[in-house]
Amino acid sequence: MTEITANYDQTWKAAITEYFAEFMQFFYPEIHQEINWKKPPISLDKELAQITAVSETEKRYADQLFKVWLLNDQEIWILIHIEVQSQYDAKFPLRMYIYNYRAFDLYNQPVISLAILGDKNKSWRPNSYQYGIGKSQVKMNFSIVKLLDYKWEELEKSKNIFAIVVMAHLKTKNTTKNFAQREEWKWQLVRELYERGLTKFEIINLGKFIDKMMTLPPPLQLKFKNKLNQYEKEKNMPFLSTLEEMALEKGQEIGIKEARQQDIFDLLETRFQTLPESLIKSVKNINDLAFLKYLIINTIRVNSVEEFENLINQNLLDKN
Repeated sequence: MTEITANYDQTWKAAITEYFAEFMQFFYPEIHQEINWKKPPISLDKELAQITAVSETEKRYADQLFKVWLLNDQEIWILIHIEVQSQYDAKFPLRMYIYNYRAFDLYNQPVISLAILGDKNKSWRPNSYQYGIGKSQVKMNFSIVKLLDYKWEELEKSKNIFAIVVMAHLKTKNTTKNFAQREEWKWQLVRELYERGLTKFEIINLGKFIDKMMTLPPPLQLKFKNKLNQYEKEKNMPFLSTLEEMALEKGQEIGIKEARQQDIFDLLETRFQTLPESLIKSVKNINDLAFLKYLIINTIRVNSVEEFENLINQNLLDKN
C-alpha cells in the first residue's frame, strides 16, 4: 500500500459539494461574506469538464466549479483546486492560469480561482502566473490556502466541519508509512464526531469523509470497525451508521437524496396538508443535494405551496 491509496481527491470533492458554504466560510471568509447565500450555488460539472480537458497529466486533482451570486446580484464563477500532491509542481501556476482563461474563453465568464495546497512542502506557495516581455505582460493572481499553516489546537476548537477534513488530511499525510498510527488517528477523529454533539446526518457524512480519505489495510480497517461497533454499543447509539454503510458511496448519495426529498414532503404536508402532484414530481426530479438542502430550509419560510413551487421554478430557471 502506498500514499496514492489515500483517497484525497474524491473526499475533498464530496465534502465541498455537500458543504460548499461551510467550505467558503472556513477557508475564504472574506469571499463568503460577499455571496448571497439565499440563492443556492450551482455546481457546474459539465462546464468544469470542458475547462479541465486540456490537462495532460496523470496526477490526481480535486477540482470544483460553482456559480454563485453576490449580494449585489452579480453572477460569478468560483473555481476551486485542491492540490494534494506531496512534491513541488512547477506547472501548477500555469495550470491555474489555463483553467481560468478557458472558463472565460469558452463561456465568457470571469472566474475567481482558489487553491487549497495540501502538500508537505512548507516553502512551496505559488499564487500567480505571469509571462511577457518589458511592458507587455500578462499576469494572473490566485488565492491559496496552505493546510500546513493550520494549528492543531485551533482545528480542534473550530465548529466548522472542514476543520475535521483538514485534520484528517494532515494526519493521512503524516502516516504515509505508519498505518498502525493512521488507524489510531482515524479512530480518534471518528470518535470525536460522536462527542462534538453533531447530528446523526453530520456524523454519518463526516465519518464517511474520514473513512474514505484515511485508507487502511484490511486488518487495520477491521480493527477500526470493531472499535467503532463496540463504542456504539457502549454509548447505546444503535441508530448511527457503521463505516460499512458510509463506504457505499453511490448508495449513500441516493439515500441522502431520497431522505431530503421525503423531508421536504413531510415538512410541507405538516404545514399545508395536501401537496399537488406537480410539486411532488418537481422535487423528485431534483438530484442536486445542495439545492435539496436549500429547499428543506425554505419549507419553513414560505407562506404557501404555490410560493414553494415558484421558488423551485425560479431556481431551475436560473440554473438553465
